[in-house]
Amino acid sequence: MAERFRSAQTLWQQGQVEPARALLDDILAVHPMHPEAVPLLARLLQSQGELNAASQLMAELCRHSGLEAAITVDCARFIQQCQRQRLAATVCEEALASGKVSAELHVLAGNLARELGEFDRARAHYIAALEAGVDLDASFVLGALAATRRYTDRADPDFARFIAQFENPAASLHARAVTGFGLAKAYDDIGDHAHAAQTLRTANRLSKQAQPWSREAWAHWLEARLRARTLETPLPPAPDFVPIFIVGLPRSGTTLAATRLAGHPDLRDRGELPMLDFIAERLQSANLLRDAGALRQAAELYRVHAVQDDPRVRWYIDKNPNNFRYLDLIAALFPQARIIHCRRDPRDTALSIWSQSFAHPQYGFASDLDDIADFIRSHDRLMQHWQQRLRVPVHSLDYEAMVADPESTLGTLRDFVGLPASAAKATPSATTAISSASVWQARQPIYATSVGRWKNYLPYVPELERF
Repeated sequence: MAERFRSAQTLWQQGQVEPARALLDDILAVHPMHPEAVPLLARLLQSQGELNAASQLMAELCRHSGLEAAITVDCARFIQQCQRQRLAATVCEEALASGKVSAELHVLAGNLARELGEFDRARAHYIAALEAGVDLDASFVLGALAATRRYTDRADPDFARFIAQFENPAASLHARAVTGFGLAKAYDDIGDHAHAAQTLRTANRLSKQAQPWSREAWAHWLEARLRARTLETPLPPAPDFVPIFIVGLPRSGTTLAATRLAGHPDLRDRGELPMLDFIAERLQSANLLRDAGALRQAAELYRVHAVQDDPRVRWYIDKNPNNFRYLDLIAALFPQARIIHCRRDPRDTALSIWSQSFAHPQYGFASDLDDIADFIRSHDRLMQHWQQRLRVPVHSLDYEAMVADPESTLGTLRDFVGLPASAAKATPSATTAISSASVWQARQPIYATSVGRWKNYLPYVPELERF
């Protein structure tokens, strides 16, 4: 059996998916819930867009193992990566209810509850993790805790928690920075913009030390992108698959636009899919951006990961804001695509970016206002370049318009996308997971105070005026 498993591993590593899958099926027919074959088959299914099947398989393995805490964490994290947060949360709750308790499991259960919009439940898990002595340098639980409620009183005990970790010189740079962003959010909630700004300056300094950004490397990448050429004649359109790419700067309203559209029954919101970035890098590195055969394979790969294995619809949202980098590739792969470009007052955008903790290195610019200004200029330059060159439809959506007249804006969006009339809900529910940086804000009612918010900070962050 061990030899057969090694053969399946080798086939998988060689990209021979079907033979590897057949061999794994044979192994599991004899030894159901084989502890090595099940995770390998789950990864294989995940790579083929069968995320429901992969997630269910890992949930079965977790339950078969007796819901041991460490195994539950591994399985639930995999399921979370498959964007099946409800199932992952269920597995975590089953393990905790059975007495398989650990601080790490409470943190993961809290993160899943937060992504599902269940903030009271998330908060209870984070507090339990703190009481269990969770490693604050590894979990960043205090930053997450801040995004579970709107604070109304400086006497709230969370402030003391945040300040103790933020000012702890023994804590890691990243842990202190993330906690600082949470503390600044709490100060902002109570209207103490002076302390919020002061905290953000320190948090961003720590964040920049932990995750440096090279403006020169970004400029080099941008110039290469402006010179790139894709297939001049796009692939034939596929009317039964209409991807909707919601692009824009971080914090410009991409999540708000996606969640409002996602209430329609003929549409699936896939969140921030990483596939386009992956495909673009592979095509560029192999010099295949003008190869029709390679582009057809790329289009099919993207489609598989967007459609997945849940009930089929026609429209699929991908709101990865970094997709603005590859609109030429989108136009070549999917001439039937619709692109929604979110725009917002650059001063509000800059403040919101500067106020947010971003984990991914692609957002390293976010901790320095000069870098943010440079990135905004680069974004605008590239978008102008695409709009002059591309034929694919682009709809510009102003954040301020969404806030001032949400229903009219939503109707215009549906018309642009081509969605049929529907009585669908227009706000996200707890059944829709949100895992982006807007996990807290996207669950709140649309409120006008988010427009012109930069003015509250101008006395303390005068750099905002130049945006």
